[in-house]
Amino acid sequence: MNKYDIAVRAVRDRRRADLDAGRLVWQTALADNDRLYAAFAAYQAEMIKNAKGEKNALAAARSKLKAEIAAAKLDRKTLEPPCRCKLCGDTGISGGRYCKCVIRSVIQADRANLSLPITDFDDAERTAPPAIKKAYAAAREYIAEPSVKPFFTLVGNAGTGKTVLAAATATALMQKGMSAVTVTAFDLVRRALDYHTQFSIENYTDRFTPMLDCDVLVIDDLGKENMLKNVTLEYLYAVVNERWLNKKNTVITSNLAPDAILARYGEAITSRLLDKNLSRNFMIKGKNARLN
Repeated sequence: MNKYDIAVRAVRDRRRADLDAGRLVWQTALADNDRLYAAFAAYQAEMIKNAKGEKNALAAARSKLKAEIAAAKLDRKTLEPPCRCKLCGDTGISGGRYCKCVIRSVIQADRANLSLPITDFDDAERTAPPAIKKAYAAAREYIAEPSVKPFFTLVGNAGTGKTVLAAATATALMQKGMSAVTVTAFDLVRRALDYHTQFSIENYTDRFTPMLDCDVLVIDDLGKENMLKNVTLEYLYAVVNERWLNKKNTVITSNLAPDAILARYGEAITSRLLDKNLSRNFMIKGKNARLN
């Protein structure tokens, strides 16, 4: 059983616990309130008559029961707890796939999925190098409407603040309820190599499902990873293409200029990273602030 199946079970167990808690409140109320118990018993009797097709006073009994519930100050949401996830109805599965609530819980529980630190956007903007200030304005637009152009690509010299901005952008989107995975390009290739040399479904689920299914993926320092034959380009394309096809929010940082990205990764990957219809591409011009 993988992490996602365990999370599905947890979602269903939590739902059962919620319903059990509601039943306990109801049973306790019936035991302590004679008027409520009498109204409930009368309602059940009329329901039986109705089911048999006999003359009944079900509507009146229902009204009486509702009045006694209100008088006892019992909250319906307490007695019949609504599902915490409207998408899957607390089953953990939606549309034949793991629900977003399951994906989010798994990603947030595994700190290995956050290679970059949690970074407050406003704090990062206040201390950002001058060269990247305009990029923060672009990031604010991206955060406000992440679905308009789901890719956000930041290119420029080392030390201009791209990593901090990417981390702050991911944090801001997480604060809006989106699940995020942040990896360095080096880490992505390491995950790919681990899977490539140890083929297994569980291995794939642990290493790649978070990157493919999360709401927001950050790939930091593209261009710093090793170019491994049958690994780097193949798995980078698989991740980028999956997210590009599904229009999932993806933030990329790189020290490479667009023409250098094309030369290193080829047209298939570059055309997805820098797709003018789906990506906000921002070139940061400036010197390395860490050296000046």
